[in-house]
Amino acid sequence: MRYHIDTIPVWDAMKLEGECPLCALRRKLELGEVERYLGASVMEPDTRIQVNEKGFCAEHFRKLYAMENKLSLALMTHTHLKDVIASAHKAAEPLRKAVDVERKKNPVARAAGGVTKSTPVHKQLEQLAAHVDGRMDSCFICERIETTMARYVETICYLYKKDESFRKAFGESKGVCMRHYPLLLRGAGQHLSGTVQLDFLTALLDVQEKNLARMEHDLEWFTLK
Repeated sequence: MRYHIDTIPVWDAMKLEGECPLCALRRKLELGEVERYLGASVMEPDTRIQVNEKGFCAEHFRKLYAMENKLSLALMTHTHLKDVIASAHKAAEPLRKAVDVERKKNPVARAAGGVTKSTPVHKQLEQLAAHVDGRMDSCFICERIETTMARYVETICYLYKKDESFRKAFGESKGVCMRHYPLLLRGAGQHLSGTVQLDFLTALLDVQEKNLARMEHDLEWFTLK
């Protein structure tokens, strides 16, 4: 059933005959995710818990802010920031305690040991830095997009293996952009094997070579102009 649900958008993207079907899939997926979090899902407990924890990256926050429903964004941002502040207070406590312990050592012991990488202070400062990095770098929308894109790559491999018409369409396509090229390469390693894997890789290399040839042609034309 999952394959059936996922094959429809994959086929739709292939039929667009654009420069990169994975880009088309990602654009549609991203728009749907942005609209989703400014709709009724803002009041769903499970969604709010995950948004509180992960928040949104700067790019997706700008896209959310550009939409009309700013009240929903304000509600999510308010509870997310409260969660960030609470977690920052809690995460800082082990480092504060380690610093206090280090300060209480007599001057001779402190001078002899110092704050080296083997001390509790260094361990706790690394843990706090990693915690803050994790909170600042996380994005609920990015994670959902990447998860779904990985599923689409698996579906492409599945269709190539099972559907002759898809193999033909893939071989006649314009390939994919350089950013999504690695996704298909790794997907072939993860989801295909044997002769099918070799056939898929050959087809992928062929369409990418044609793609690169078009790029070279366009560069030469631009230079001549």
